[in-house]
Amino acid sequence: MTSEDPVIAKSHSVYLAPWQKLTQAVAPALRKLNIGGKLTVGFGILVALMLLVVGLNYLGSIEAVLNINRTTNLSAPSAVASARAQANLLRMLGEVRGYLALGDESYRDGYRAANEAFLSDMHELDVLLRAKGESVAITGSSSAELGMQEIAEQFSAWQPLPEQLFDLRDDQLRREPALKILVMDANPLIGNIVASAKGVMLAQQNKEPSPANTALLVELASFQTSFYAMVAGLRGYVTTGRDSFKYEYEANLTINETAWSDIAKSSTVLSRNQNALIEKITKSRAAFLELPARMFEAVEGEHAREDLYLFRTQAVPIAERMLALLDKVATQEQRRLQIDLGSGRDQLEGAQRIILSVGAAAVLLGLLLGLIFRESIAGPVQRLTNVADRVRRGDLAARAQIESGDEIGTLATTFNSMTVQLGANLGDLENRRKEQENLARRFRRQSDYLGALHDTSLGLIARLDLAELLSDLTARAAQLLGTEHGYVYLVDESGEALERRVGVGVYTTHIGQKLSRSEGVAGAVWHTGEALLINDYQNWSGRAAAAAQLDVTIRAIMGVPLKSGEMVVGVLGIAYDDASALEFGEEEVELLKRFGQLASIALENARLHMATGAAKQLAEEASKRVGEQNRMLESLSSKLSKYLSPQVYASIFSGRQNVEISSKRKKLTVFFSDIADFTSTTDKLESEELTGLLNHYLTEMTKIALEHGATVDKYIGDAILAFFGDPESKGTKEDALACVRMAIAMQRRMQGLHAEWANAGAELPFQLRMGINTGYCTVGNFGSEDRMDYTIIGGEVNLASRLQAHADLGGILLAHETYALVKDEIEAEELPPLAIKGFSHLVPSYRVLGIREDQPSGAGVVCHIQKGLRLEVDVATLDSDSRAEAIKLLEEAIETLRK
Repeated sequence: MTSEDPVIAKSHSVYLAPWQKLTQAVAPALRKLNIGGKLTVGFGILVALMLLVVGLNYLGSIEAVLNINRTTNLSAPSAVASARAQANLLRMLGEVRGYLALGDESYRDGYRAANEAFLSDMHELDVLLRAKGESVAITGSSSAELGMQEIAEQFSAWQPLPEQLFDLRDDQLRREPALKILVMDANPLIGNIVASAKGVMLAQQNKEPSPANTALLVELASFQTSFYAMVAGLRGYVTTGRDSFKYEYEANLTINETAWSDIAKSSTVLSRNQNALIEKITKSRAAFLELPARMFEAVEGEHAREDLYLFRTQAVPIAERMLALLDKVATQEQRRLQIDLGSGRDQLEGAQRIILSVGAAAVLLGLLLGLIFRESIAGPVQRLTNVADRVRRGDLAARAQIESGDEIGTLATTFNSMTVQLGANLGDLENRRKEQENLARRFRRQSDYLGALHDTSLGLIARLDLAELLSDLTARAAQLLGTEHGYVYLVDESGEALERRVGVGVYTTHIGQKLSRSEGVAGAVWHTGEALLINDYQNWSGRAAAAAQLDVTIRAIMGVPLKSGEMVVGVLGIAYDDASALEFGEEEVELLKRFGQLASIALENARLHMATGAAKQLAEEASKRVGEQNRMLESLSSKLSKYLSPQVYASIFSGRQNVEISSKRKKLTVFFSDIADFTSTTDKLESEELTGLLNHYLTEMTKIALEHGATVDKYIGDAILAFFGDPESKGTKEDALACVRMAIAMQRRMQGLHAEWANAGAELPFQLRMGINTGYCTVGNFGSEDRMDYTIIGGEVNLASRLQAHADLGGILLAHETYALVKDEIEAEELPPLAIKGFSHLVPSYRVLGIREDQPSGAGVVCHIQKGLRLEVDVATLDSDSRAEAIKLLEEAIETLRK
């Protein structure tokens, strides 16, 4: 004891003196009571204090609870309802804007849904605000209600606008004034001008083809063409608003003015009927030329789209006003919410102060009771304990003093009797000595277990293969603890689940089974990072569902974590089945913990080894994946090429052509073919037979087209549209020659297909008609940004199609320009000019007879082509029956010629 101890003891005695006097005054009265009575008095006083605290707490918190309930039931829901109403109002505005922009009906349905939700929110908000009317003076609810009234007024003004906007959006003439002028005012005048111009031109065509008449006809054609271009440009500008169409209109207007001026000067050479038509054109044209300026003004003004103008000038301001009002209501409700919460908080703080005051009094009273009980209960017990300590040291003559008549006095009497009997208990002490010897033996056995664990750890640390390491780890752990059942779970690569990597005994099956965090023993160990022992596993509430699938019943189980640093990377588990009498205790847990720690080190070494190998493997796999992706891209490219012509495919993938909407004018040779009466011929075929037949025919024809360098545009049922000259061209003449040679090759192949189909049992007398024309076409990508086709359009394409329709069965019909390019190498005969729909003049046409000097070099082939005669016989391919049939046909033909 230091020199300051007496001073400290003296100060303590000064503070405790009043309490000691108080307890000494009360102690004599308590000595007459037993321990139960003393405790009853003490706990009765404490219970009374507790009830007092509870009562004060209840009274202090009633008002706070009322404020909190008002906040929960009214203030918070009203704030949420106002915010939700703002969101639905914005949604309504967005849906209207979306419908006006795109015209998609889903936006209109979305507006109706948003409108219903907004009305529901406003109704809910109004009910909540009315329910809070008793606090108007405090929170300014009257302002919120006035805001709600103004919102209702604004919404009444808004309500009819969306339907008006939708109706305007659906009526194109009402929403676009410029288009209305074009359709209602300009179109009748355009019709009059076009009809009158055609009448003048037809009359002029019937006149004598003198130079003056021909020149006038050219001017009339120029006027008609430029007028068509003016109308096209005007329509394009009205519908799209693009300046390029306006420039097109203005450029062609100049050309049209020039042509019209020349026509007006030639009135002396016109007939009276023509002059009447010219006068009609003059009036209609003058009226028509007044309209474009009005259209331009409408397109370029703010009323270009009446629906958008109405939306911008009326709907949006009302919606913005309603949003501002809703925001004001939300702000007021949030302020009210803060006031209610603050009031509740103040009331709770007051209740807490009362509780603290009463609690402090209860603590002081508790201290007093403690001192009293110490004097009347703990003091005698302490003195009795001292006597017992003397007896323990061998003083069997020591006796306890009987101070009261309660249980402690009875205990002192009993203790004195027990002291007399201590001598008789020496035999019991000898038995205890033997028990200590048994404990020593168990300790030695524990030491033996630890030695085995040490040997096992040394063997594991030296091994790096993870699968072999885990298997040996589990087997040795189970052997050490006298069982055959065990497992190892490791955290999987995702870090979200445990995966069983090794199992022995009953856990040999279901390798790869996964557990989530806290699922089963392994999941619980993973979650807590601490060892877990369950000796009554069947009744454990956390048992995993997969445990019911085991072949034997598990009675006891324990698991320890396998750690890498502070992180749990796995779980080692050992189990006893119901046939084993062993149980796990703290000794086994500590043993398995140490084993798990050493195994974690070995596991970390193995992981490092595997990580090195995995890095190498990843590099190899990355290289492999790059190769696979290249092969996949090649496969995808090959599949994609089936949907494009080879030339188009090559130009796109080589970068020579961009995938964008664009076109150009180019001179092309256009080919069009069709099977005559295909539908009626194939009506008797099943759909599967028809599909196979059509695909076979198109495949054979496409092979020939690609061999000759054609760009296959599209298949239209059994019809084929192809062209030469883009994206690759050998020159206009060579393209035309290649196209005609391709057509002849297709007709020849069709004869071979007849024979193949006949051998297959299908007698199909298919005959091809083909038309070929050369001229300037528009070629390029047409469509939308998301879907486009590479194709050709123009009058020259239509002419090829019309020529095909006029061709003979099995024949090829050429336009004049194509014939002029190929006549040196292709034999053809001129036919009477054709009156073709869509063309105002007669069209010259030529029927292909064959290729000049086309003598095949193979032996046994007879081939001759001249006007009115085409003969081709491949003797080498004819069998005996075919030869006889061919001779018969030739003899019949000779007899016919002799007649």
